[in-house]
Amino acid sequence: MKKIITIIFIPFLLFAYKVDIKKWNSHYTFYEFLKDYHIPLKIYYTLNTKLKREVRHIKSGTMYFILKNNNNFKQALIPLNDKQQIQIIKKRNRFITKIVPIIYDTTKKRVSITIHKYLTYDIYKATGSNMLTRKLLNIFGDKVNFKSIPKGTVIKAVYEEKSKFGKVKDIKVLFASVKNRYYNYMAFLNPRDGRYYDQHAKSLKGMFLPTPISYKRISSYFGMRYHPILHRWRMHDGIDFVNKIGTPVHAVADGKIIYKGWMHGYGKVIKIKHNDGYITLYAHLHGWPKGIYKGQWVKQGQTIGYLGNSGLSTGPHLHFGVMHFGKWINPLNIRKSARITLWGKARKAFFSYIKKFSKKNKIALK
Repeated sequence: MKKIITIIFIPFLLFAYKVDIKKWNSHYTFYEFLKDYHIPLKIYYTLNTKLKREVRHIKSGTMYFILKNNNNFKQALIPLNDKQQIQIIKKRNRFITKIVPIIYDTTKKRVSITIHKYLTYDIYKATGSNMLTRKLLNIFGDKVNFKSIPKGTVIKAVYEEKSKFGKVKDIKVLFASVKNRYYNYMAFLNPRDGRYYDQHAKSLKGMFLPTPISYKRISSYFGMRYHPILHRWRMHDGIDFVNKIGTPVHAVADGKIIYKGWMHGYGKVIKIKHNDGYITLYAHLHGWPKGIYKGQWVKQGQTIGYLGNSGLSTGPHLHFGVMHFGKWINPLNIRKSARITLWGKARKAFFSYIKKFSKKNKIALK
């Protein structure tokens, strides 16, 4: 962000123009922003459909920037997401809007940490970052039980730290390993698909998360059951996860939202289409986060809704269904049935990449 401001504002800074840094409040709207700075409302109406949606859902707490001359508006930069921001420029009596990238300060770091007490403490002591711990837990979550990790375990990582105004905004782990006397796991970030694979081109995670939600119990499994409301036997084509209303619901895999809305007895629903003929259904929702819409591409683990009690439901729960090539399947089996191994050209490109990466960063592949 610093670089963007320097590049865009530098002509004005020569004449001692003032830059105000402000925080977007929870109930503040883009409409109110335009009114506050006497910007014509037609600015909003000339935006394309996607941009209109994004400016309507600017996140609370977003830092935005106003350039003034003698208290007169000259420019604004408002981040829309982690990658782009809208720029509004006043030239004489005209207003011009542009979409420009957000450029962060990126620092590459390497660490080697031996676990003496417990994971969170030792990593934070060595790096000052809780974010790195969360990233490692996510990468190795299917392989390592970090709650009982042996003392003496060595964790290594090569990562990029993205910061803005001295505050760390994100960490991208390029390589990580967890080694002790029982196992030695490696993880390389594949730049082609954004997944983590070991040195044998096998993914550390399956195509799907094991569950879309943190739950207290399963109230109903996949298969025939006596319906508690309709009072008759019928096929239950999903799994019911019980928790409190408002618990975040996550996409179990990358995909495209193909339905968002009310669906008969399912109540409020999200449906997502994934690769290889899979569709997932998230039903009885309480609602959705701002910015979730039909046609949107979502990432694995992204919050797409909140557990609720809508539709034909006897209590707060998430009905989670999985369809494969038009047929409902048991959601508890997807974790095992959709593992990923690179083959062909993708495999060859991955091996070429990790060979160069390992040589540059002095990583032993064996």
